[in-house]
Amino acid sequence: MASQEGPPLSLRPFPVADKAPKNLADFIARVNTQPGGFRDVTEAKLRDEIKSREILGAEDSDTEDVDMSDAVNDDDQAKDPSLARMEVLRNIEIASNTAMLTLDSLSLLLSKQSPTQASLTLSQQLRDMVGIGTLGADKLDEPTINPSKAKNEEEVALGWTLMQINQARDAAEEAGKLLQREVEAENRYWEDVVAVKTSGWAICRVPNARHTLGVKFGFSEAAAEFKNNGLAPMKRGNGGSVELDLGRLGGVSEGLVVTYEKHGRIVGRSIPRRRSNDVSSLESRVLEARNTIFSQELWHELTREARTLAAYDVKPEGSKLTCRVDEASKITLELLPLESCPAIDDSLLGNSVAETISLSLHILLSYAHRYNELMRIRPVPPHISRTRGQQVYALLRPVIARMASARSVRSCTEFVGNMTKILQKAGLPSSFVLKTAPYSVADPTTQGPNQPAGSQSLIRNALQPIEYAINFAILPGTSFAIRGRTFLFPVTATFHHIGLPPSSALQGLCAPYADGYTDTKGLFDYIRTATSRVLTLHFLNKLTGLDAPKEWIRTAQNDSIRHVTDDEHAIQFSVLDAPVAIVVSSVALGCDNHAIKSWSWTTQEDSESQTMEAIVAQEAAQWRD
Repeated sequence: MASQEGPPLSLRPFPVADKAPKNLADFIARVNTQPGGFRDVTEAKLRDEIKSREILGAEDSDTEDVDMSDAVNDDDQAKDPSLARMEVLRNIEIASNTAMLTLDSLSLLLSKQSPTQASLTLSQQLRDMVGIGTLGADKLDEPTINPSKAKNEEEVALGWTLMQINQARDAAEEAGKLLQREVEAENRYWEDVVAVKTSGWAICRVPNARHTLGVKFGFSEAAAEFKNNGLAPMKRGNGGSVELDLGRLGGVSEGLVVTYEKHGRIVGRSIPRRRSNDVSSLESRVLEARNTIFSQELWHELTREARTLAAYDVKPEGSKLTCRVDEASKITLELLPLESCPAIDDSLLGNSVAETISLSLHILLSYAHRYNELMRIRPVPPHISRTRGQQVYALLRPVIARMASARSVRSCTEFVGNMTKILQKAGLPSSFVLKTAPYSVADPTTQGPNQPAGSQSLIRNALQPIEYAINFAILPGTSFAIRGRTFLFPVTATFHHIGLPPSSALQGLCAPYADGYTDTKGLFDYIRTATSRVLTLHFLNKLTGLDAPKEWIRTAQNDSIRHVTDDEHAIQFSVLDAPVAIVVSSVALGCDNHAIKSWSWTTQEDSESQTMEAIVAQEAAQWRD
């Protein structure tokens, strides 16, 4: 473009260069380029050429002639450098204006079709003067169309149109099939999600992936390392089925296996429940994942508790936990994958014991979760901190205490029952009664807020000290009560106390130990001693009533009687331990009370058939004579 002082458009013609030769060498070179060259120039030829130009009417014949004198004069004259510079600048300005005008013209022409692209090269002055889109180019004349060619082109266009229609139809059908598959897969996915929701599982968004749904199958009151693993993303599979991402659980379903061994032989085993191979519903998979994380937490808590139960013969053996019940029995706990669990064997006699232990451990862990929840929501004084740390749950300790209590009740009942049976065989009216504490469940109608449910109250009562009582009547008027109580804390053990009536003869004959007995061996020793002394006193009173007073006396050991005139013989009453038997012996005093004759009453068939009273009377009659 021109400068702002000049006109907006330049109307000057393009400069024409001077055609006159600059010097003699240039003149000779031009002459040599013509036919014949410089040597072929003659006067006659020049005249002929002049005449031919005049005939053709050449207007510039004079300008084409080279005036050697002028050329020589021009060459001789020296040009002014400033004029040459001005001429060069003028030519540059002309070329720049021409280029800018051409660019503006093309930009203005293109601005009608592509205004955005053309505005990048259109000058602001021209835009302000005429605007954009004011110049266009149209085809004025339609070309002549050949009818046959037009028909061919129409058929080609029709063919292309049909092909495009077919392609669009095929694409629409494929898109419809794809959409139908997506709809079916999406329906199948949401059916599974709704089924899980209907089954009672909690559905929520995955924290780190807000566009992914997850199912929560864990426990809010579990340990921190297990609470975070109780959420599984529900991703849609290829067919639309839900795929649970159980990577945090290790990808393997596990369960706790309890094995009960007796005399080195497996007599019972609890097998975790697993879903059948033909059951692949999402609800069953979520339930199996819940059981897996519960078993993993249970195993974790059992291993923690086992460190505090070393005094009760609970110790780890490799990947197992063993608990010695008694000299002949033990319990083994281990966490195994469901695929590695042995099959159920109904022929094992101890399956009920193993299943009971397994269910008890699961129930106790659930009770611990409920207790944590109750302590979390129950109001506490402000000076008591809620964050007391994770406590070691009492899971295996109640099982040990319950089995110890059952073992104590069974042994005491068996021993006292054998004693009663033997005394009855001997013709003595003996009896016993076993009393156990009933379990009480809280009435749900009388419960207040933030109180445990009835099932929780039942478990809480089961964790209290276990009590039982046996009222043993050796003879009418001579009885005592055996009270057993099993404690969980601080020491898991069973203590036995003997309770005597205020006017019992045993207070003077055989007073029990005031602090009780920590094992059944000491308790049974007392029962045998008390029974033998009660029998001694009973038959002493019998014989004293038949004869004159004080003709029969007890020995120093209080377990035998003798006549006052016979210092060598006595009737001794004793109770044996294994097997339980009551023996009446006629012994010779001195020489370690050597037995002369003895009569034994046992629970076996070879027991003495005569009554004890008849034998004592028979022996006493011999000594009186």
